[in-house]
Amino acid sequence: MAETRIGYIDILGDPRAGYIGGVLITDRVGVPVEFRHTELVNPGRVQKVLYGKSMERFLKCESLAKCLLTDLENKPDLLVVPDAEYYLLTRTFNFPFVQLSKAAKEPLQKHGESVDVSESEALIQIATVREPLRLKVDRKNAPAMAGLKTVLADLGRTMDLLEPATRVQAALKEILTDMVRDAK
Repeated sequence: MAETRIGYIDILGDPRAGYIGGVLITDRVGVPVEFRHTELVNPGRVQKVLYGKSMERFLKCESLAKCLLTDLENKPDLLVVPDAEYYLLTRTFNFPFVQLSKAAKEPLQKHGESVDVSESEALIQIATVREPLRLKVDRKNAPAMAGLKTVLADLGRTMDLLEPATRVQAALKEILTDMVRDAK
């Protein structure tokens, strides 16, 4: 049986420096299998005017994230995304995109127990965190919700499901800092 892989993606934007994206693929215990990041993208003034409010969404999804996910050698079984804007990419990629966050709720009784909030949102108790996790998916992946809860409960026995997202953010900040320093 193939090893389950979970991916984490994020895009870091700095108004002066530009945007950089990164994706981390881990194994079932949170050990990195693959990490990729983009070069710094700094849209010009004319691009900012032409794209207006859609600039950040375009950079995040259509430019940086799509490039990162296309180039992966180790495709994830599911990808943790920071917000729903990334759901646009589910038309292009054949793995579920999920949002995970701590739910400000009392713990459920046991590991793996879940409560459906809607067809595309559920609370699931994971042993590594006190409160349940809020799991959200796009409508395309709503039918796969039961399977996703099972996979996450299984992974939650061996890793902190939220922690790798902070590693991606920290790595991007380090890379951005180095790029800005090297440009001086």
